[in-house]
Amino acid sequence: MYQEMDEPIEVVALFEQHKMKPVRFRWNGRVYKVSEITGDWKTDIGAYKVHHYAVVDTASNFFQLTFDERQTGWVISKIWVE
Repeated sequence: MYQEMDEPIEVVALFEQHKMKPVRFRWNGRVYKVSEITGDWKTDIGAYKVHHYAVVDTASNFFQLTFDERQTGWVISKIWVE
């Protein structure tokens, strides 16, 4: 099941074909490399967008990362816990 979170993270992202793609992130002092983006979608908050990414790291952990254009910052929104 997913655990809801809202913790700031640092993200390295690429821009390819007019799309932002997270490639790695730092959370709690540890760096996670994104091996797959399993989904991405946007939600609107007024004139701004919030970009959501469902990702899997190289150790097969599942996360949801979110970029908020209003705050120009990333958070880890959800993690998969067993």
